[in-house]
Amino acid sequence: MRRTRRHVHLLGRLALLGALVSAGVIACATTTESRGPGGGPASADAPAIGPAAGAQLCDTMWADLAGWRQQGSAIARVKFNGVVHTWALRNGAINIALARDRDAIDVVTRDQCPNARQQVTQIINTVDLASGLVGF
Repeated sequence: MRRTRRHVHLLGRLALLGALVSAGVIACATTTESRGPGGGPASADAPAIGPAAGAQLCDTMWADLAGWRQQGSAIARVKFNGVVHTWALRNGAINIALARDRDAIDVVTRDQCPNARQQVTQIINTVDLASGLVGF
């Protein structure tokens, strides 16, 4: 009987974990709509990306530019996405902003670090940063 209770308890935890993972995947899922390069028009109710969060993203991109340049566009694109996902998670509602309007990343980097933005688009071989995003 003791073994059965542990088994049921473990199954309950696994079910909860599965539900949380599913909710996370749904929250980060991309749309199947054709939105064109950059993800389409801005949503009026999307949270704004503040200057401090934008500066944090710019600083991270600057720090990684040399490594991305050496690794090539495919690896650099994966690492760029990792940077953006980590940055967005650390800054709360930015995940929501990017899910609703991927162009927001270009807006903030165009304003705060246009040179870094330009270099990243060249390294990852895209017309804009939004086109290089996966999972938003």
